[in-house]
Amino acid sequence: MTQFRPSLFVQRICMAGLFVVVASLAAHAADRDKLRAFLVITGFDVAIESLQQNAMAGPGLAGGAPGEFGAEWVRLAEEIFNPSEMIERTIDMLEAVMPEDLVDHGAAFYASDLGQLLVEVENASYMASDADRYDEAENLVEAMVQSNSPRIQMFRDLGDAVGGVEQSVRSAIEIQYRYYLAAMNAGTIDLEMSAEDLRLVLESQADDIRQNVQIYSVLGSAYTYKDISDAVLGAYIDALMEPEMQQVYEVLNAIQFEVMAERYERLAAALADLAPQQDL
Repeated sequence: MTQFRPSLFVQRICMAGLFVVVASLAAHAADRDKLRAFLVITGFDVAIESLQQNAMAGPGLAGGAPGEFGAEWVRLAEEIFNPSEMIERTIDMLEAVMPEDLVDHGAAFYASDLGQLLVEVENASYMASDADRYDEAENLVEAMVQSNSPRIQMFRDLGDAVGGVEQSVRSAIEIQYRYYLAAMNAGTIDLEMSAEDLRLVLESQADDIRQNVQIYSVLGSAYTYKDISDAVLGAYIDALMEPEMQQVYEVLNAIQFEVMAERYERLAAALADLAPQQDL
């Protein structure tokens, strides 16, 4: 039986700020130029582009594949997670589901002095190496625990404001399911299991994934907002809790999830062309 390893994958989606909910909105969409500007002002373009860096590093959902394929894995991940293609796909989906009034609301907040400060630190965090993020984040959180800092609860509130733990658990399970199913269908993985049984195996790990989500979402926030004051962080949480911003994040998170899932499906299938069948 292939050993499923969700923890590293969960670290990556949480450190990247990925909390997924499914959006169901219908309204007049903004034009593509406006949506492209929206991506830049909100920093969502960097969040999407950083998926390439994460994939090239070899996420936990891929099991032993990155090590087994070596440089070929890196090359293929770099090709499939092409930033320009992912941005265009993002704009396609924004055009289909993002009402123009929500584009305006999100852009107005992130264009403010507060918003631009947050975009600056979030963009830097997206592109930082895992080693830098995890080591420093652990030290920061340890110090907060020792001092009984209120920031840990603020980080939890921030996570709730952009989707919450349960949505993250569901997204982690679903992306792994789509990756492994694509790998099985392509003959890339030596695993005899029905789609229903695969889902059951992954869902049986929900408690472990939930624990990782709770831990790594706090670590991610601790690193990202290390230079942000409690007052500024509180103002950010308040802004995120506004109904319009909640809808903005419903759309953005759903789109980021779909872009990520589609690319990992393609990656899983493409591995079949690199080498004989592998046990991932």
